[in-house]
Amino acid sequence: MASVTFLDLMLNFGIPLVRETAFNESIPDASTKRAVFALSFFIIVPLLVVLFFLLKFIYKHTIAKKLKTTVTEDYKKEAGDYEKAGQFVSAAHVYEKRLNDYPKAAALYEKGGDYTQAASLYNSLGMTDKAKEMYEKAGYLEDAAEVALMEGEFDEAAALYDRAGKKIDVAKVMRRAGKTIYAVKAYREAGEYKKAAMLLNEEGMPKEAAEMFGFYLYDKKPDRSTIEDFYMYASLLEKAGNVRRAIEVFTEIGKVNPAFENVKERLAALRPAPEKEEEVPAGKTALRNFIRSGRIEPVYSLKLWVQILKSLQNAHGSGWPVGLLSPDNIVIDVRNDISFLKRTQPPAYAPPEIIKGVELDGRADIYSAGVILFEMLTGGLEGLGSAGVTAIVENVPEWLDEIVIKCLKKVREDRYQSIQEIFTDLRKLSKS
Repeated sequence: MASVTFLDLMLNFGIPLVRETAFNESIPDASTKRAVFALSFFIIVPLLVVLFFLLKFIYKHTIAKKLKTTVTEDYKKEAGDYEKAGQFVSAAHVYEKRLNDYPKAAALYEKGGDYTQAASLYNSLGMTDKAKEMYEKAGYLEDAAEVALMEGEFDEAAALYDRAGKKIDVAKVMRRAGKTIYAVKAYREAGEYKKAAMLLNEEGMPKEAAEMFGFYLYDKKPDRSTIEDFYMYASLLEKAGNVRRAIEVFTEIGKVNPAFENVKERLAALRPAPEKEEEVPAGKTALRNFIRSGRIEPVYSLKLWVQILKSLQNAHGSGWPVGLLSPDNIVIDVRNDISFLKRTQPPAYAPPEIIKGVELDGRADIYSAGVILFEMLTGGLEGLGSAGVTAIVENVPEWLDEIVIKCLKKVREDRYQSIQEIFTDLRKLSKS
């Protein structure tokens, strides 16, 4: 059987195309059939498309709407049942995932103790104060700080990071807020002395920057891995006016690599013309000569030391500089009067803070005086800083050892703050 085309059907059912035409015209050929088919296609397909969307619209606003309303009511009932039963987190989950009611969900998460989820929703809703509150309750201080930071609340963000123990983040926030000194403090508390020093230098505070760099390099020595840091340190010392210490550091750098940067030129420019050191005047004897003979008995050591301290106190009042005290620079005449020479201080008697580049004060000489008393009592410097006097020699009172130990504290704030304080302790402790 021949196949029946769409055009044949149209002809058979009397669609007026050909049969009502002129009496003698022939039946349409194949090309005519194709044209008619194409025309019909372009008419019927759009009608079908329009019909589809019309039916979809009707469904959406009738059956689908009714079904959606029914489902929503079911979810509301489910959530309500959870809430009545005290299952607030479960109720919140329905409100969030099924009903898209985020404010209600956030409130229920909070009520149910799920502060993290509550914070997340509050934050997405722009309720930043509630979000921070929830993160804090959940113990997520860093997340609370980040919310505060996004709101430009730098002080609050820094406080939250500080409570979380994140000192580096505190420093970054304070630096971003333009509060450099607070950033320096945070870096210092975090042990980031180099970063603190760089900030201080940027703020035009070379003296403080050098001191901070000194903390950073405290237990280090110049070598190939640290030479650049020591060069920066020496440059800061020079900039801060601490020429003496700058020369020492540049010299140490030169021992590692004499050709590094412009160390030779810097040393040549900083070093003063050599001067002849002050000689011991005739008729006077340096304390060094007494110690060279061996240890001095405690009672005589103490008497001599007290006399040295009294003379030092007077010398300071007359403008004698600190940082020179040593047995080589203390001279005694035949009447046992004490005087001091302005000569280079050997490193063994220099206080620990000198390597940090800080400005020396009277506490530096108290440290040096402690070294001198230690040497008089023991006859040398062996064990200095690692053992007390009583652990090295006998017949030294415990209270006197305590005074020596306090003079030798590495942190100057822990030492005696003045010579007068030493005298007060001597009077109090010696009575026992």
